[in-house]
Amino acid sequence: MGKRVEDLRAIRLAKRVTQEEVATKLKVSQSYYSSIEQGKKPSEISAALSAVAGMRKRTDRTVGGGQKTGRKKG
Repeated sequence: MGKRVEDLRAIRLAKRVTQEEVATKLKVSQSYYSSIEQGKKPSEISAALSAVAGMRKRTDRTVGGGQKTGRKKG
């Protein structure tokens, strides 16, 4: 994998956004975005880097953030 592809994934994870969120911003499917992140679509990496760099960091810990959601048992 190339440096730019590794940077793309690292930036996305640091901002705590999902592939689906980036895909929506790029107006592509999640699977297509996954191909970009895997380096299978090298012509799209610059656009993806720009999209991810422009996104705000997620501050909640719900969807995509690692904390389980749902009803409390009690």
